[in-house]
Amino acid sequence: MDVMLFIKDLRKKGALYYQTWMPLLIQYNGKEGQVIKLSVTPNVAKSTYYRIIQYGIDTFPNYVKNYSLVKKRNEIIINYIQKELVVAEIVTPKVVVEKKLRQPQVKPIDKIIIFQEIIDYLNLCTGNKYKPNSKIAIQNITLRLKEGYVFDDFKKVIDIKSLNWIGTEYEQHLNPKTLFGDKFEIYVNEKTSIKKTKQENAYEQVIKATELGFNN
Repeated sequence: MDVMLFIKDLRKKGALYYQTWMPLLIQYNGKEGQVIKLSVTPNVAKSTYYRIIQYGIDTFPNYVKNYSLVKKRNEIIINYIQKELVVAEIVTPKVVVEKKLRQPQVKPIDKIIIFQEIIDYLNLCTGNKYKPNSKIAIQNITLRLKEGYVFDDFKKVIDIKSLNWIGTEYEQHLNPKTLFGDKFEIYVNEKTSIKKTKQENAYEQVIKATELGFNN
């Protein structure tokens, strides 16, 4: 998952980079040309905020090849880059030998790989070191998979709860037992919302009234 490498890069740069970009990333819903609003947070200098945004725009394509980020004033536009299809020349064989083609068997998804990917993503987002072979992780993930949930559902829960709980008293609950337990259905259906303070709204009004660049 290329986006995980981008998030890992942000974590290496520091908590401020991660905290600035995560609210933006989780707003992406897969739509072509989606516009995501930027908003300077009160505890971060405007020049620092836009320097972090510029870093992400420059770095993102290094990890996620099929997407591009474009900055326009106080917005980021996410575009999907279509790959050109290469049409191969079809050569008709002179002699056709009739053969019964055996349908390839589709192997079931290796659950071990899924456990690894989910726990790796959890550790990446939270900075923890949970093991994919722990009893509680296997038990809860297996139950959720049997209910029909897929990796993107686990990723959504991790994204939302990390954003809401990191830096609060609930940060201790960013673990497989809580995230993937009985409340998983509630978490996966939560709407992503970023509450703004009066000061943040004031910043946004200033941004709307002034064309901002990245040269600060």
